[in-house]
Amino acid sequence: MSKYDDSGRDVGSDDDFEKKARQRFEQLTKPELSLPQYIEHQKTEVQRRAALERDASLQYKPTIGTATPCGNGDFENALDPAEWQGAYGTFLAPSPTNTAPGQTIVFGTLTSGIASGPVTLATSHQTWVSAGLDPTLAGLSPAVNLPTTAQGSSGAVRIGNSVNGWGCELLSKTFVVTPAQSTVCFWYAVVLEDPGHPFYAQPFFWVRVTDAAGNIVPGAFDFGSGSDRLVADSTNPFFQKASGGAIVYRDWTCAQIDLSSQVEKQVTVEFVTGDCGFGGHWGYAYIDSFCGDCKGSPAGDLTYDCEQSTHCGEGRICFGYELPKIVTPGAFITGSVTITLNIYQNGVLLTQLTSPVLTTGDTYCFLLSPSAIPGIDPSLGGFDFVATGAFAITTGSTTTPLGHMTVGAAPDGVSPGRNNDYAIACRTCSDIEHDQAAYLSKRCASKFNVLPRVSCRCPDAAPTSGDCHCDCTAAPLPDLQPCISVAWGDSKCDCMETDDVEIMCITVCNCYSNVTFNDLTIGQIRITDMAGNPVAALPDGTPSVQVVPSGPVCFGDIGPCKGHNQPTCVSRELVVYTRGAVGKNYRLSFEGVCFSVSHSVQSEQCFVLTLCQD
Repeated sequence: MSKYDDSGRDVGSDDDFEKKARQRFEQLTKPELSLPQYIEHQKTEVQRRAALERDASLQYKPTIGTATPCGNGDFENALDPAEWQGAYGTFLAPSPTNTAPGQTIVFGTLTSGIASGPVTLATSHQTWVSAGLDPTLAGLSPAVNLPTTAQGSSGAVRIGNSVNGWGCELLSKTFVVTPAQSTVCFWYAVVLEDPGHPFYAQPFFWVRVTDAAGNIVPGAFDFGSGSDRLVADSTNPFFQKASGGAIVYRDWTCAQIDLSSQVEKQVTVEFVTGDCGFGGHWGYAYIDSFCGDCKGSPAGDLTYDCEQSTHCGEGRICFGYELPKIVTPGAFITGSVTITLNIYQNGVLLTQLTSPVLTTGDTYCFLLSPSAIPGIDPSLGGFDFVATGAFAITTGSTTTPLGHMTVGAAPDGVSPGRNNDYAIACRTCSDIEHDQAAYLSKRCASKFNVLPRVSCRCPDAAPTSGDCHCDCTAAPLPDLQPCISVAWGDSKCDCMETDDVEIMCITVCNCYSNVTFNDLTIGQIRITDMAGNPVAALPDGTPSVQVVPSGPVCFGDIGPCKGHNQPTCVSRELVVYTRGAVGKNYRLSFEGVCFSVSHSVQSEQCFVLTLCQD
């Protein structure tokens, strides 16, 4: 039978295979497997490569499929293959020319699939685990307690196993980045043997982010010092030692992936584990809470403090932070964070503000004077901001960078859209009143039906039009009355039913050219039958027809006409709420219509409210 070497080349018969395997073994730098172990490893690898040759569909290729950005990110009950892909294989032994572990992995030669099992089996590549303790560390003497899930979680995924032999495995998610997921946080823990090899040959955990073309996305992830790999290192203050230092592990920690440069684009996030480069040592990792938050992470956390921020004008933009922290024998060490605030307008960076190195506290506020920001355009109304926290911790005389965490995403900042995170000037009461009046004027102008007006004292009098279309004339004093209309419905086909909720618009108009109605208020709004009697009550005692609000409703000042046939009008909204009402005519009464001109005036106006029987 034919055999293939670890590059996929046909090496002929069994004898040829073992001969060439021996030759490759002799060329290895510091091999840690015996020759028989190496040959068995090569046979297994040949079988895997042969399977890929026979069936190309087994080859790992990132595929979006049905995956969503955050689907099954909590791993609470299972590992969902519709949301995640798995792969496994081996990598070529590295040489001193390699700069980082895993550099010799050829991802296109990995076998696709999710395979679970005990940590002691080489065939266990992606394993869902429930809450418990890591079996490797728990089996040591003395035992070490490392939870298998993040705090408060009932499930996680272990990537890899405790079997050596140039093995590598991954768990990946492919999705289109949305503005809401432009940054993604996740929790991880690692268990790695630490043989003390050169950096490039140590066991490792790698967070690899690629675009749709398979290219690494620059700056998408950083464990610290710009590296996206976490390598077994007993000098790293966040690694703890076990088994006399032969194993190092990192307790559950949160990190953030920055996808802001890939919004609306497809990416693949791969969590990769790998053995040592000389074949004799293993490593594996746990993943949990993908798309969670980093609250309580020992590596630190950064959040936008919306409540303490002022949002407009002369003020402040505030951030909450948790400092990094580690416990060492006899000491509790707290790290630091430096926060950088970038301010954008129309997607262009205007300025950058930097906090001091923060070693205490939990909140920092940047004081702002928007008009003093270089290059700001007040006509755009506001600006956007993005904050980045750079965390570090110092042990002895060594400072270890711990990566970055970002709040917001350039160039749109913390809220989708441009120039809307912080207003250059605060809106005044007059601004708000003007905007609300414009909103109501537009909304109420679309109401189609008008209630007929009737006499409040003479129920038998014929109703008249409730419209306020009128010719503006000089008012004959002292008989001055505002014109009130009530409109509802979005078409003539609308009908108020006996079980219904209808929004109505009350519009008060001044039809006089030389009079202003000051401080006009409707004191009370009531619904009765046409004779003025209360409407029937429901079994719980509430009326079957109600109006909200029942008053008072304030309209402020209503000035003179703006021109011929152009009365000045102000609108407000009310809701008529019916439940089990009898279908008939009702009277909607506005009582205590109070205003002043040169003297106080009180008026009332009534309308016919017809409910259609269900």
